[in-house]
Amino acid sequence: MIGTITLNPAVDRRYNIDELAKNTVKRTEDYHASAGGKGLNVSRVIKLLEEDVCAFGFLGGNTGDFIRSEIKKIDIIDKFTDVCGTTRTCLNIIDSNGDNIEVLEKGPYISEDDKNKFIEEFKNEVENLDIITISGSLPKGIDIDIYSEIIEIAASKGKKVILDTSGDVLLENLKSKPFLVKPNKEELENITKIKLDSEAAIKMAAYKILSKGAQNIAISLGSNGMYFFGEEGNFKVDIPKVDVSNTVGSGDSSVAGFAYSISKGKTIDQALKYANACGMSNATLKGTGQIDMEQVNELIEKIIVRKI
Repeated sequence: MIGTITLNPAVDRRYNIDELAKNTVKRTEDYHASAGGKGLNVSRVIKLLEEDVCAFGFLGGNTGDFIRSEIKKIDIIDKFTDVCGTTRTCLNIIDSNGDNIEVLEKGPYISEDDKNKFIEEFKNEVENLDIITISGSLPKGIDIDIYSEIIEIAASKGKKVILDTSGDVLLENLKSKPFLVKPNKEELENITKIKLDSEAAIKMAAYKILSKGAQNIAISLGSNGMYFFGEEGNFKVDIPKVDVSNTVGSGDSSVAGFAYSISKGKTIDQALKYANACGMSNATLKGTGQIDMEQVNELIEKIIVRKI
């Protein structure tokens, strides 16, 4: 079973419109609400990969109740901690050209008692987990180094952790030696201050992150594929072209592909193919954190992994 951690989940609301424009009123019949936050996107894709998944984090208010009801429908095991306050809502407005705007709320304040309850719940379950993913931003009230605390608890039981966050939160928690981190190009440029305009620059930035504690790093480059640097060598992943509908959740889908592959003991070559195929499949669909398994299997056959 795979564990996912989403400390700042959300109800994700998607609206598809004809064209983004300032100072206009738009009407649509194409909209959807889902249980969101990066870790819940990961959870949903893991279930589509037909693997059991246990979800941890914080939920509160009517939006929290909505998320609980949604994950129950697809048999995600609910280990969320109840909190005062209301789980946030995040908006994604997409037009027919593929342009989009995201509006992300901050989320509720988390008390020390709520944080301690969450940690105890995680400690009680960690031995049952094959691998853990940690995704997204931190809610108000939570210390910046909480991900390190979680990673150290997991490591004490011999469990690997994939950490998918950004900025200062990522930098602060590298000290706990996560098994894998997965920044995209923009996120890596922001934290290393290195312009990623060549393979040499990408390698330099990757090794800067590895030197701070990460065991492996996967750098997603959108339509240009992925680079991977770490314990099993350095790799470039070349991917085929696909018709893109909505890229939101593609990074989370890649994390799910990695987690699934690692839990199944697949080779690094296979893991990179699964991760990229899941991310690409999500990008072709309107939903967030969704994949088509037939398409994933077709894409795996077309993805090329080269050692560099």
